[in-house]
Amino acid sequence: MSEVTQTDCVEETDEQAVARLADGVSLCGEYEGSGFDEPRYLISRGDGQMVLVSPLLYQLAAAIDGTRQLAEVAARVSQATGKEVSAVGAAFLINEKLHPLGVATLSEPIAEPPKADPLLSLAMHGVFAPARVVRVAAAILAPLYAPVIVILVLCGLLAFDAWLIGSGYIDAAFQQSVGEPAHVLLLMGLVLASTLFHEVGHAAGCHYGGAKPGAIGVGIMLIIPCFYTNVTDAYRLDRRGRLRTDLGGVYFNAIFILAMAGIYDLTHFQPLLVFIALSHIQMLQQMLPLLRMDGYYILGDLVGVPNLFSQVAPFLRRLTGRRGDGGQPNAYTGLRPRVRIIVAAWVLIVVPTLLVAVGLLLWRLPVYLSRVFTRGQDYWTMLANGVGQGHFWTALLAVVAMIILLLPWVGATAFVVRVGRRISRRIAQRKPRSTRGRHRAVRA
Repeated sequence: MSEVTQTDCVEETDEQAVARLADGVSLCGEYEGSGFDEPRYLISRGDGQMVLVSPLLYQLAAAIDGTRQLAEVAARVSQATGKEVSAVGAAFLINEKLHPLGVATLSEPIAEPPKADPLLSLAMHGVFAPARVVRVAAAILAPLYAPVIVILVLCGLLAFDAWLIGSGYIDAAFQQSVGEPAHVLLLMGLVLASTLFHEVGHAAGCHYGGAKPGAIGVGIMLIIPCFYTNVTDAYRLDRRGRLRTDLGGVYFNAIFILAMAGIYDLTHFQPLLVFIALSHIQMLQQMLPLLRMDGYYILGDLVGVPNLFSQVAPFLRRLTGRRGDGGQPNAYTGLRPRVRIIVAAWVLIVVPTLLVAVGLLLWRLPVYLSRVFTRGQDYWTMLANGVGQGHFWTALLAVVAMIILLLPWVGATAFVVRVGRRISRRIAQRKPRSTRGRHRAVRA
């Protein structure tokens, strides 16, 4: 019965139909440094998202100009790829591939193209600095990526770190800073400023390579409040340009550290050394390729796989001998042998680590809740005492501490809600499928 339906569709295909690209779509060329067996090409949508497609789909999109009929489009694709593509085949690829990707359409308008919504992404996110402001800042600071300046910054950081380790001043700086509310608030402010400068570093690296950075946003990743920069346009760059963008945040952290080191040299203000030590820890955390932090994107660009988390399910299916959706070959096998090994090792490390982390979090949840309640009471008392005694910095520190205490739980709640919605959608999608299957069996 399904074969008859497909035949009817073939017969009804109008070879004179005209396809068109969605508004704002542009063709960006080959994705350089790809880790896939065959080349991959980039298509930019009007909403700024990049779509990675096969050579056949890319040539099909390139042949669509809004005036050519299907027969002419198919002929151009056949000539460009060396594969025989009919008007019926072109119509099928447009309807079943490019239309769902929000790239092109034959008849129905693309009302709302699909957007990436990974499970381990930011929750409750919003814009902190608009793209026009970020681009101005990126253009001003992009000269810091001149090779001579990069070498000077790295040499300066190594020299200062060697002095700091040998001086033995760190312990005294921590002892002086921890008990003073004004110093703690200053450290928080410096960490916040350094984090924002980190994001500008990504934008400046993107601009230096010739791409356009987007807005800087703020959100919560699982339970961690964080900033992020939209540098999707950096996928247009070669591997070197993408890695420069990835490493730009840590590089700007180094610049910020040297600036604080200069101020310390003039003032001998001990909390600055505490901040510098904390900044080094923050830089090391960013290099971990676990969640979607800098290390994750660095590894992805090194191996040529833009979204490593998209390979988790294909790898697990491959590991269990299952095939992809609809019986298609597993996507994991489309990677180059060396890349498959690296991705497999990454999956075997990351998935158990995240599962263990979530399991420990759930196991210790009652203890954490008890501590949050106790700490909340302590901070409330601290706030009341600070206000009553006129200690402004103590009261302000208590307010900031309570906000920091609550943010992880807000993120965790948002993550649980997201998981629940995904489970509900999967259940809702499977019910119609099983119903249609039963109907087909009855008709047969």
